Parts: sequence; structure tokens; C-alpha cells
Amino acid sequence: MLEQNWASEAVILVVDDVVTNVELMKLQLSRAGYQILTASNGEEALEIIRRSLPDLILLDVMMPGMNGFEVCAALKDDPHTQLIPVVLVTALHEVEDRIKGIEAGADDFISKPFNRVELLTRVRSLLRIRKLYRQLERSYQEIEAKNAILTEELKMARHVQQHLLPAKYPALSKLTFSVVYRPTIEIGGDFYDFLNVSDQEVGLFLSDVSGHGVSAAMLTMVISTIMRAVAQKVQEPGAVLKQINEQFSTMVEGELTGTFVTAFSVLINQATGEVKYGNAGHPTPILIRGDGRTVERLDTDGFPLGLFDYSNYEQKVVQMEPGDKLVLYTDGIYDVMNKQRRILGMNKFMDIVWELRQLDAHSLSDEIMRRIHDFAGGAAQPDDICLMVVEYLK
Repeated sequence: MLEQNWASEAVILVVDDVVTNVELMKLQLSRAGYQILTASNGEEALEIIRRSLPDLILLDVMMPGMNGFEVCAALKDDPHTQLIPVVLVTALHEVEDRIKGIEAGADDFISKPFNRVELLTRVRSLLRIRKLYRQLERSYQEIEAKNAILTEELKMARHVQQHLLPAKYPALSKLTFSVVYRPTIEIGGDFYDFLNVSDQEVGLFLSDVSGHGVSAAMLTMVISTIMRAVAQKVQEPGAVLKQINEQFSTMVEGELTGTFVTAFSVLINQATGEVKYGNAGHPTPILIRGDGRTVERLDTDGFPLGLFDYSNYEQKVVQMEPGDKLVLYTDGIYDVMNKQRRILGMNKFMDIVWELRQLDAHSLSDEIMRRIHDFAGGAAQPDDICLMVVEYLK
């Protein structure tokens, strides 16, 4: 009964430039009890979305004007629409197209020609997540109105989350560490940890749960538990990510379908300077060479955790030399927005790192965050920020 009431209230926007496709989806979804809005192109869709804020969007990829990737990216960049689930409906089947969709922020995919059962199943699943987000938002707003209760509960949640994070840095003679963590509220969805592998090796792990706030913070507990259990058995970054993904994918089935986590796993040998690393859809770390003339990005491939039940993660190796610094971060650091609603962006962040490349680890992290703070000018931020700098001492 509750599911039927939710269906009758849920509004779905169908966007496709082919009228027959729109009518077919509209027929199937209307029969299931959903309220349907339609648009024939990207520009029209954005106007409707900003006016009516639908509960879910079924978005064709190949359209004249703005394509589906561009529309999706615009929605996910807007704080007012970023939590609306977007399903890309596409005849494209290449992995590169899926990656492009993920980068644009898509929550799910449906292939053309679509199957009725698959369509309704995915819609119901994503609408349940949307409903959960709304319930969490309403709960948070109600708690926020009661300032005394809010303060105590968030303090408790922050206390719990702080115990998930490492209390101190690894004690290694040739490596020094500096970490800054700033959630959007008292708690956040970013997570980091150090793994003491041996007296010469240390593992680093940095992750970012999709979304932020209370729900994302809850999932950091899941990730931290899985990661620590996996790390007791394997240390190779590619294998760590593979096993975390398999366990996490199982746990987020059902109500949390569409939830994913980006992560970066590193293993550093301070005796040799060898760095092994693997990436699960996370922003690419930066390696600053000690000569001050070179800044490299540690590119590698890998899907975010939770998107696919089974996925292999490429592992690469790079050599650090004395004086080199490794900079790891979550995407909140370059998504910082100022009061004019301008976003810092990756290029500007890279410029900041380049300008400050000669500083030591602690000074570098402090100065980066000062520059970020100055750019924001006091504006509230859309995402959590985590920054980690590792310096290989001379």
C-alpha cells in the first residue's frame, strides 16, 4: 500500500527527441501509477526540471543540441538538482560510453530497446533511494530546527566518525604525512586510513561516498570495516580494491542500488621508493618531483566501488625519489564554490599545487587549504574535502 501511494506521488520526466520512444515509456510508466512529464530535448528538459523538480529522470543520450551526457552533468553540478536520480537511456554499449555517463554523474543505465520489466525495476529501485534521501533530508531539517538536540546528536555522530579515522600518522623515518579533512557538516562521506604493512611499507587508502552528510557518513563506516578486513589478507592496491568492491556491491544491493564509492589505494616502500597504486574512479593523485620542475598525475583505470559486482582494477608502479611529494584528494577540493557560484575547478587546483610545489608536506597542505578558503570567501560548500600529502624525505 505504501509503495502504491509513493508511485502515485512520484513524478518522472522522460526526455527523448523520438516521439514514439516518449509515448512508449509514458504508457508503461503511467500504467504503473507514476505521474509523467515529457521533454523532447535537453534545453527543454532543464527548464522543466528547474521548475518542477521531478523525482526521477529518464534521459536519452543521443539528442540534437545538448546531449544526455551534457544535461546530466549540468544537473549534477547544480546543488538543487544533483540528488535527482538520472537514468541514461541509450543504444550505446561501449565501455567508454558508460564511463562517460559515470563521469557525467549518471545513477543508472537502460539499454535501447528497453525491456518493460527492467525499466520498472530500475525505476522502483531508484525512487526508493530518492524517497530515502528525502526522508533523511526531512529528518535532518527537523533536527536542525531543534538546535540543542541537533548539536548533541551531531557531536555524537562526529565522535563516532572520528574514531574511524586514524588517530596518528605512521612512524616511518623516510616518510612524513599531512592530512586535512573538512566535512560539509559535522560528519561527512570522505574517509582515509593508513595501513601498517611492515617496518618499511605503508598502505594509504582514500575514499569518497557518493553524496554527503548523514547518509554518506553511515556508508563510510561500511567502507572502513570492509577495507580493514580486506587489508588483513591482501596489500596489493589492485587486489584491495577488487575485494572491497565485491563485498561492498553485495551490501548495497536493493535499497541502495546506484550508490557508489570512489577510492584510491597506495602501497609505498620507503626503503626503495617504490609506489604501487590502483584507482576506483577516484580523482587522480599528483606526484610533485623534488627537483621542482615536474608535476605528474598518476593515471590509471577502474570503476567506482559498488557499480558492478565484479571488476578488475589496474595496478601501476611509480618510483618516488627523495624530495618527492604525493598529493591525494577528494573531488570536493576542486568543487569549492564562491559566493558568485563560481567553481574553483581542476585546472585552478593544479595551478595552486604548481605554485606551492616547493613547500614541505605540512606547509603545502596548510597553504592549499588557505587558498581554497580564500577562494570560497565564506560560502557554504557542496561537498566534503579531504587532502593528504605524503613526502619522501631526503
